Amino acid sequence: MIERWRAIDWQQVWQGPWQAVAAVGAVLLAVAIVALVAERRRSKHADLDRVGCMPWTMIYALCFFMACVLLGGALRTALAS
Repeated sequence: MIERWRAIDWQQVWQGPWQAVAAVGAVLLAVAIVALVAERRRSKHADLDRVGCMPWTMIYALCFFMACVLLGGALRTALAS
């Protein structure tokens, strides 16, 4: 299996820098969705003081904003090339 990974021509996989940026943006979007679900679960908890302090809303906002910026830039670059 390791030989298969070594045999991959990574220049063909990542044809431009916008694909790497889009991949990072997609990961940030996934983290934002997880944070949104976690905040929703925390808010439905009966005793909010027992849950602890995790700034899910801030994590969601930052990740979603950065995902929008990165995915927008990747889309602009992809359409220009």
